[in-house]
Amino acid sequence: MDVLGRPPDYDTSHDTLVRVLVSQLRKKLHEHFAGEGRDEPLIIEIPKGSYVPVFRPRPEGFPGIEAELLKPAFAARPLLAGMLAGMALVGLAWGTYSAVQAKRQPSAGGRPNVEAFWGQILGNGQATDLVMSDVNLLEFENLIGHSVPLPEYEGHEFDQLAEQYLRNPDQRALAKRFINRAPTALPDALMARDLGVIAAARHVPLNVVSARDLSSSVAASQNIILLGSFRGNPWVGLFEDQLAFQTDYQETPASVRFINRSPLPGEQPWYRAEWRRSGYCRVAYRPNLKRTGITMLISGSDVISTEAGARFSTSEEWMRQLRQKLGLKAGEPFPYFEVLLHTKIVNNTVPSFDLVAYRPHKN
Repeated sequence: MDVLGRPPDYDTSHDTLVRVLVSQLRKKLHEHFAGEGRDEPLIIEIPKGSYVPVFRPRPEGFPGIEAELLKPAFAARPLLAGMLAGMALVGLAWGTYSAVQAKRQPSAGGRPNVEAFWGQILGNGQATDLVMSDVNLLEFENLIGHSVPLPEYEGHEFDQLAEQYLRNPDQRALAKRFINRAPTALPDALMARDLGVIAAARHVPLNVVSARDLSSSVAASQNIILLGSFRGNPWVGLFEDQLAFQTDYQETPASVRFINRSPLPGEQPWYRAEWRRSGYCRVAYRPNLKRTGITMLISGSDVISTEAGARFSTSEEWMRQLRQKLGLKAGEPFPYFEVLLHTKIVNNTVPSFDLVAYRPHKN
């Protein structure tokens, strides 16, 4: 009430700001005492499920995380090196790509179709959570060789899953260590930037949260924008059986495709991604599970292809074309719909994409 200006009787199930901020603080504390503050004798933690900080002495002889991870004899060092290199490349790409995109994007006032569509979501009187994907979950799932079911993901039962599937103690220790962090993907961050501009212009709140901080009650009852693939954002699985284009993963050999459940003339029965060459992204606009708000899903066959859906839904030209394909009259609101995009992947970016299929859904 004092810090965030909330009234005494505000509804915590619809306004999740306190929970989000505490979750972010919890992660920042963990990162500090594992990195820069690794030599500090006193550790401060906020246990999951609590807002009360805990102060405890650091165990004697506890090595810093960098020293532990970078031991030459560490069995999983190649995987760690790849992860660190990937993080460095993402940081470098962020500065370059965001500057280029900033020049490409028109101002918020110059996109009437984009503003009309997102105004239906952000201006419907419900709180809106933009749920960013969990990149480390993908690495964790690749390491254990299984998708993490939503109940285990919501319960943060990662240590138990590592114990169940990883017999190698070094791999198990590495998996437990890096899964405690939840970085997101660059396309998700750019999407958050663009929607932040639209929300600010309308003077409506937009909560940006990690998939790891979402709850079943919030996902079912308020506006949710889910970014990322089924593997990187397990909340997408809540809606798969309602969609015309359904995600289909195969573990061995690893592959992903979108199954077209009711092919129309000229469409394929399924669309398979080609690793590092081409992919697909599904954009779906649906009611939430309790039909009290909406759910927007932007799900790529991989992390990179999700970028196409983010660009599609914030592009004036693409949203104008979608309005035409749906047969909408001037001023008529967008109905619920699904769109499937085919992406071309070059050097881990999506220079172009095409609209291969679309479906309007009855309200």
